Amino acid sequence: MGMGLRLEKLQMPMERRIATTVALLTVLASANVRAQGFQSTGLDYRIVELKQARSLAALCLKEPQVKECRFAIGEWKPDELERVKLEVPACFDQCMLDVFGFYKDPETLREIPAVRTKDFDAAAPSRGFEVTFYPVALRLFRYEGCAGCALIYQYPTKVTARMGGQSFNLPILARGGYYVPSGLRRAITSSPASPLSFQATTSEGEFTVNISSNAVGEYAKMLRLLKYDQVL
Repeated sequence: MGMGLRLEKLQMPMERRIATTVALLTVLASANVRAQGFQSTGLDYRIVELKQARSLAALCLKEPQVKECRFAIGEWKPDELERVKLEVPACFDQCMLDVFGFYKDPETLREIPAVRTKDFDAAAPSRGFEVTFYPVALRLFRYEGCAGCALIYQYPTKVTARMGGQSFNLPILARGGYYVPSGLRRAITSSPASPLSFQATTSEGEFTVNISSNAVGEYAKMLRLLKYDQVL
């Protein structure tokens, strides 16, 4: 009888320790799941949904919990967006090169924030690359023309960005459209004076597209004014 009581007393602290350990592991596991869930709400993990929605505005209206939708400014926050528009040029169809402005799409009449730039071929001004930066995407194509003939356009099948000794692969969203990953956006906002270039692969080979420092600075300005820097 006495031995049974002693064994029961010894077992109770052991059971409490086991219960405490299980509870602690459960809390840590839950915290890890929550952390992973929060991380997964960034656009880097929602590229498929972004492609299906066809625009960030449409995705944010459908899934406002995405980090870029929660913190940044876009059509889903019309009052804040209107205040930003007052600080930059308004353009019809397209803005001047290397300037952040809102241009009006003639088809949809939407006012779209963008920075447009070109990398001309020094040997032939009618040949080169045009790049248009949007908050989380860019449009890039190669053009070539001649006197009296229409321009020919080529859309790269692969685009890699290089900045500050780092390389960033840009996933394809549509023909000529590429997603700008958060790592590249972070590099640009933290060091807008660093040289930025793209390695573009087309059916004719690989090309290096150099982006002007003014364009990089204006894109960084866009990200700051629209609060995309708060997402990073």
